[in-house]
Amino acid sequence: MKELYINSEPELLELAFSLGKPIASRINSPLIDNLVPLRPDDAHKHSLSANFGISQFPFHTDGAYFIKPPRYIILRYVQGVIEPTPTIFVNLEEIENIHKGRLKYPVWKVKSRTSTFYSSILSDNDEIFRYDPCVMEPMNDKNNNKTYFENLIMSLPKTVVDWSINKTIIIDNWKNIHSRPEVKAEEINFRTIQRILIV
Repeated sequence: MKELYINSEPELLELAFSLGKPIASRINSPLIDNLVPLRPDDAHKHSLSANFGISQFPFHTDGAYFIKPPRYIILRYVQGVIEPTPTIFVNLEEIENIHKGRLKYPVWKVKSRTSTFYSSILSDNDEIFRYDPCVMEPMNDKNNNKTYFENLIMSLPKTVVDWSINKTIIIDNWKNIHSRPEVKAEEINFRTIQRILIV
């Protein structure tokens, strides 16, 4: 993860194009998403907010519904309260090899933007982690690794990003997973993080 400060959207887009090809997170959406805490009734029906509202989000990778998830994610904090809710990251490269095999064989059904496909949490070549419980469903409830993986996540070191205006981070989305705690009441419909997905 890399931290820096970006003062404008043109500068943010310039950074994104320097890393690869920015893509929209949804069909007909702009390249820059504005992520704002919303109550479920106000959220896009396929979003984490629709499932969890202002409560704690589960750990997830962004764009898990793409056949190949975006390689990088840029997040930029542009509006909020003093001492805003942080974002919490886990570097999945910290998982020991002895555990990785168990993340490759159970099959999950992934609901994409237009169809469904099948995947494991970890790709066969150990290159890509994919996990989002809102769009992924184990094909065999008796032989899935949801609890196993979530216990692994909780056992790993956490990196807490405390936000300030224009603070920007670049994340390797294939190797990191992230979450946020429950947001404060005064952040609802206000706290704003800009996001760009990059393939």
